[in-house]
Amino acid sequence: MSTYQSLKGLKVKYLSAATTGDRATEGEIFYNSGGFSIASHIGLGAWSATASLSTGRTHLCGSGTQTAAFAAGGLNPAPTVLNNTEEYNGSGWGAGGDLNTARSTLAAAGSQTAGLAFGGNATTLRNESEEYDGSSWTEGDNLNTARRGLAGAGTQTAGLAFGGSNPTTTEKNETETYNGSSWTEVANLNDARDFVAGLGTQTAALCISGESPSLVASVESWDGSSWTEVGDLNTARFGAAASGTTSAGLAFGGQSSTAVVGVTESWDGTSWTELADLSTAREHLAGSLSASNPATVAFGGGDGPPFSAATEEWNISTSATTAGAWASGGNLNTGRINVSMGGTQTAGIVLGGHTSPGAEPKAVETYNGSAFTSATAIGPYSGDYAAYAGSSTAGIIFGGAPYATNSAEYDGSWTGGGALSTGRSQLMGAGTGATSAVAIGGFTDSTTSTVATEEYGGSSWTAGGNMNTQRGRGAGFGIETAALVVGGNTSPDTAVTANSEEYNGSSWTESGDIFTATGTYIGGWGTQTDGVIVGGANPSYVTTTLGYDGTAWSTRPAAANAAGRTQTAGANGSAGLRAGGGPSTTQRDGSEEFTGETTALRAAKTIDFD
Repeated sequence: MSTYQSLKGLKVKYLSAATTGDRATEGEIFYNSGGFSIASHIGLGAWSATASLSTGRTHLCGSGTQTAAFAAGGLNPAPTVLNNTEEYNGSGWGAGGDLNTARSTLAAAGSQTAGLAFGGNATTLRNESEEYDGSSWTEGDNLNTARRGLAGAGTQTAGLAFGGSNPTTTEKNETETYNGSSWTEVANLNDARDFVAGLGTQTAALCISGESPSLVASVESWDGSSWTEVGDLNTARFGAAASGTTSAGLAFGGQSSTAVVGVTESWDGTSWTELADLSTAREHLAGSLSASNPATVAFGGGDGPPFSAATEEWNISTSATTAGAWASGGNLNTGRINVSMGGTQTAGIVLGGHTSPGAEPKAVETYNGSAFTSATAIGPYSGDYAAYAGSSTAGIIFGGAPYATNSAEYDGSWTGGGALSTGRSQLMGAGTGATSAVAIGGFTDSTTSTVATEEYGGSSWTAGGNMNTQRGRGAGFGIETAALVVGGNTSPDTAVTANSEEYNGSSWTESGDIFTATGTYIGGWGTQTDGVIVGGANPSYVTTTLGYDGTAWSTRPAAANAAGRTQTAGANGSAGLRAGGGPSTTQRDGSEEFTGETTALRAAKTIDFD
């Protein structure tokens, strides 16, 4: 009789727990000594929420892979058509180049750096085709048949378009192929239909469900020359999305005969099998068309308004992914705005600020991850509109109202520090504490901001390199030799800036701009290669949260409260704390904790031999 080792090349491991991380691989059998049983880690298919699109939309198009997708066009609000493109990096969405022709109900194919978008509707039917290089769209050859609600497959130089409709006439059965320069009509679908889903390549594709003109479950397979009826979907629908290949595909979402659905079905080349539903049911969504099943991403959709910005990833894995999120933290003992902050999510510090005009508490509070405790008050000065660098046990506060040169060092008690050369308020700060801090920008009077940077080495402030863009009320974080500043505004009456700059200890260099200018009085934490900003006013307060990877900004889950006028604390982009701020009383008194996306091994399944 064959043994497990001879069949699998593995011995049966003896492990002390059923969730053993890298000591057991998917499908491998082991003895779980804790449960006195034979067990194995089995991959399960599931959707997990991730960072949302920055612009919710429906009737959009998309393609790419789970870690490099694009979303383009769409509606929000109807009948307003969009031309903006967003790019997904596996964690969040960043800005891409705009389509030349704004439209909705269009189709896409290709990759994030070699994409294709075609057809659609914008007051009239569109036949335009555009090619994407990862930064901008270029006009290509027009479709032979203008239409909306069509589907696509393939690549930028080997594309396929099929189905669709003319809203004033009938559904379409036309099929066209694209060779990178022109579209050619080829064999028609057997059934004319619109709002179809598609997947595959130019020579091996599926046309899935749709309306013809009533709802159909039928699926047709394309072999490069003709369409053939294959296995029907279990749930007929229109406005679904799909990805994968003709032997391993995935169809998800849409509108059934009775409701908007999150139904997900997989295709094995012969038949469809129902799997776990999308967390957010929606129709007229898009997905990473070129992705392989089982790794894809779904985004946008909805009948709205509001239209969905939700993004979900599909994986078959032994691990479960939990999306990043904000959660309520403990309340401050003294609610306030314009506070300074430092430390980390579980060892934070909140300093100064004010409760109302003319009331400037010098109170200091430290946070242990669940509750705030009063610490020694600042003493030397109020610390309103100031900045702080350091931890919950050691640091330095500097600047603030009214355009102060003051600084004060903290080690559990307070000592006056060296004076800034340039008095300023509403400034940004970075650094590790009283021996290595950076004062950045700020306002030197009621109308004037500065580019000035000063560095503190334990006793005095010295001039550093000037920023390229003057500003105050932005976010600053990092260390003295690797700091980042972002956002803010150049004067109280000017629009907020989207500009970001990186500091190397001597000079500032322009870096990736934030694609959504989140506003003035924003908070930020982390490092120059792993940071997060949140909130601000533009002009109303927002919940927007964005992450930075050292090159570009992308979306993160939104905060619960729209707020600003508060700094934030955190060692990296995976865990942050915001406290105080305004405008609402809830935010002035409360705090929120951010936790990035996490992945954990699912419990092993016991194998029953009965």
